[in-house]
Amino acid sequence: MAIQLGENPWILIGLIFLEILFIIIPAYISSKIEKKSFKILIFEMGFQKNEDILVKIIAGLSIGVMFFFFGNFILIFFQYIIIENLLGEKLIAEGQEGVINTLPIQPDLIQIIILVILQIIIIGPCEEAFFRGFIIKKLNIKVKVIYSAMISSIFFSLYHVPPFLVPLTTIITYFGYYFVFGILLASIFIFFDYSLIPCSISHSCLNVLLLLL
Repeated sequence: MAIQLGENPWILIGLIFLEILFIIIPAYISSKIEKKSFKILIFEMGFQKNEDILVKIIAGLSIGVMFFFFGNFILIFFQYIIIENLLGEKLIAEGQEGVINTLPIQPDLIQIIILVILQIIIIGPCEEAFFRGFIIKKLNIKVKVIYSAMISSIFFSLYHVPPFLVPLTTIITYFGYYFVFGILLASIFIFFDYSLIPCSISHSCLNVLLLLL
């Protein structure tokens, strides 16, 4: 049965604030290991001064809207062309039953407004700071950037279908969808010189559209 995190929108709102730990914990641990200040580690995640901000905002919005409209085709491709042919229709049905649903159930207007704001100022920036700004830049020291992007996208996917909370069938069913979105976010993060602005906006844009439409 699906895990309904949005059954109580106020609990969902409270859980969102925990995503700030995606910035605080990695930066704090790295500051101790690397003997750098916490502020410098935050800066290195991608929270630096940016040029061409308008271009990055437009790019982020465009990619977020694009993935909103084409994401279902990616999901269909993985589920009904690859997985169904390889592993059968039953696996997909079981996978869909085990999904974690983060959409609020019967929220009022105030809750919707708060959720939209939190998507923009917390979820997008915090997840991108960790999965792109932290993981990719740290891995770049050891491996090629293409491998950094792939590894960060794997972690991003597993975060959204966590093995300790959902069955293997759910991971198989949705992993490809999140991996493709992760690769897309990693690509624009790298393309725009490791700036969090376009990937954060793209991430938040998709989440807001899924929330409202």
